[in-house]
Amino acid sequence: MSSRWISEVERSKFRHSGAWILLVFTVIGLAWWRVVCVRAGADADSDAYGHHAIARQILADPRDLGVHWVWLPLFHYMQAVFVWCGGTLDGVRYVNVVLTALVPLVLFDLVRKRLRGAGASEGRGELVALLAGLFAACCPIAMQMGTTGQPEPLFALVVLLAVDALDEARWVTAACWLTAAVLLRYEAWAVVAAVGAYFVVTGGRPRRAWWSVLAPTAAVLFWAWLRRPYDGEWFGFLKATRAFASDAMGTGRSHGLGGLAEDLGLYAARVPYRVFGVACVLAPLGVWRTVRVEGLFFALAAAAGLGFVTLTWVLRSSLGLDRHFVVLVAFYAVAMAHGVERLADLVGGLVARVAGLNRTGAALGVGMALGVVGGAREVEGLEVWMGHWQASIASAWPDRRAVGGFLRGLGSGTIFCDESTVEILSGVDRGRFDRHWLDDPSTAALVRGAALREGTVYVATWATKRRVLGSLGEVVFRTAAGEHEGLVVLRVDGAVEGGR
Repeated sequence: MSSRWISEVERSKFRHSGAWILLVFTVIGLAWWRVVCVRAGADADSDAYGHHAIARQILADPRDLGVHWVWLPLFHYMQAVFVWCGGTLDGVRYVNVVLTALVPLVLFDLVRKRLRGAGASEGRGELVALLAGLFAACCPIAMQMGTTGQPEPLFALVVLLAVDALDEARWVTAACWLTAAVLLRYEAWAVVAAVGAYFVVTGGRPRRAWWSVLAPTAAVLFWAWLRRPYDGEWFGFLKATRAFASDAMGTGRSHGLGGLAEDLGLYAARVPYRVFGVACVLAPLGVWRTVRVEGLFFALAAAAGLGFVTLTWVLRSSLGLDRHFVVLVAFYAVAMAHGVERLADLVGGLVARVAGLNRTGAALGVGMALGVVGGAREVEGLEVWMGHWQASIASAWPDRRAVGGFLRGLGSGTIFCDESTVEILSGVDRGRFDRHWLDDPSTAALVRGAALREGTVYVATWATKRRVLGSLGEVVFRTAAGEHEGLVVLRVDGAVEGGR
């Protein structure tokens, strides 16, 4: 009896280690692919430069909270520490390579624990957890963001850890993760609101549970209070977010029921189809099992996140970018894995009756076959997607790299530059940059004042802004032939300006 029990334990460990090892090797291979992309060239995501430039500005003037613009602050402060320690934007990209690799591994453990708790067989639990991890690991938009200096990989991991802590009633831990999440991206605000509403409706929660709602809420209010003097009102940065999105889109909301339906389906169906391919049709089949097995907090976080990105798109308060889906990748991956499980049960039962096979074995066999087919289609799409993305990285920002190269050859003197890509790509010491907006009429006086103090200063900006700067300085470098085209570098001599 003892030897039989030991044999069962060993087989269980082998199944676990086999699924885990397969996932780990896949994750490592994909991580190396991302490393190759990072090494191919500069970050092709423009917002990554904005975040990194803000981190550099924090070190120059920590009191200026307006520098965060419409973004939340935590990612900037984390990067500021990194920059202070000598880190660069490429360093942030390599960190994201690692964070992106952690998400499917954490997801595997989370799903496997929940299935064990639900009484699923060892083989079934390992298969579903493995499929969820593989679907998440091979998702093209997650892969792409894992090569950038954007906060999405960190945010996706933090939300997943928060959901795990909530489900296991580790309220203080959940409060810490959710507090971090609400200071990283706005989608977390909806998650906290959903958790709070759930506590109110169900009742009977211990007092400690409310820390997971009160702590992140207090963090949001504290940040809004700090920003109020800079924005002129409470939560003024939210209005600025919507105004920016509306200006950038240049269009209003969709009209009619057809337009509304199209907007509602962007993140629920169209983006999942783009990033997962036809395998995303498995997700609706697995929704109920996901709710039943993974728990209500998992479902709440998924629904709140999806609802938030959908609503902000309908209201045109966001740009409707694919990367807003990154936080939902893990949730869709789990639903797809449970969809495979559900379909395998249906088909496996039919196969078992027709062929006279064991129902459980037939279901597992069908599940593995479906997983291979769905995964193969996703990998096919991943190869095309990342091929285009790597090509974009290799050829990114030729004009801004040219300006950056020119700035590296300049002598001493302050560089007035309001284009973050130029600043970061130049590699020039961050202490030489002044980041005032050069289309602000008051900035010209600051440039003249600096030139009178230092003798010579430089301005690197878009040629169109020379209309605001007037006759200030002379052009010493330009990236386009037209007077008001491309980027320009101006040299401003104090002696010349003092004689005007």
